[in-house]
Amino acid sequence: MKKLATKKSLAAKKKNKIISLAILCIAVVITAFSFTSKESINIDQHLYSQHAAVFGSKNAKVTIVEFFDPACESCRAFYPLVKSQLKKYKGKVNLIVRPVAFHRNVGPVVAALEATKMQGKYWESLSTTLNYQSRWAINHVANVDLLYPYLQDIGVDIEKLKVDAKKAVITENMAQDALDAKTLKVLKTPTFYVNGTELKQFGAEQLKALIAKEVNKAYPEK
Repeated sequence: MKKLATKKSLAAKKKNKIISLAILCIAVVITAFSFTSKESINIDQHLYSQHAAVFGSKNAKVTIVEFFDPACESCRAFYPLVKSQLKKYKGKVNLIVRPVAFHRNVGPVVAALEATKMQGKYWESLSTTLNYQSRWAINHVANVDLLYPYLQDIGVDIEKLKVDAKKAVITENMAQDALDAKTLKVLKTPTFYVNGTELKQFGAEQLKALIAKEVNKAYPEK
């Protein structure tokens, strides 16, 4: 014999139904936000920062922004390509790099690189860091102590570097880079933007094509 539903059981079922609908609505909102939030934000606000180093002419009309991890092998592989594009479009294209610490123990390496700015050695230090990546990032695990000798060879004062790397401004800069990367949903490195346009399909030819497209737009032939 089927048990008759009581007022109490009917109320409980109604309550559970309301809770289920509420959870479903929240899920829909979250899903919609994940698809639309990136399009609704001011991308430029999170691409550029006052503390980011600029390589090339500051008057260039085309800017490449690269989110990179010093221990990322693809970042190391793409760096010569990016530099060659700056040379090809000299005066028209510049580069801004925004470091993010995705690999294990790479935070101190990022801090050390940031600190080299205080000695005017950033770009030289970055090239050295990437060039000797396999010596200080073994099995994708970073060890900043193994990097110091290579930085010292190019004239970086390591004792000063160690002190500067612990300064609050370095911590703040790294936090800002990490927050901007998170806001822009940077999930891998390298991630490139050219004049605010993200490189959707990763590849050397695709990056060169995007740069050429933006150069042609910024410097139309007369």
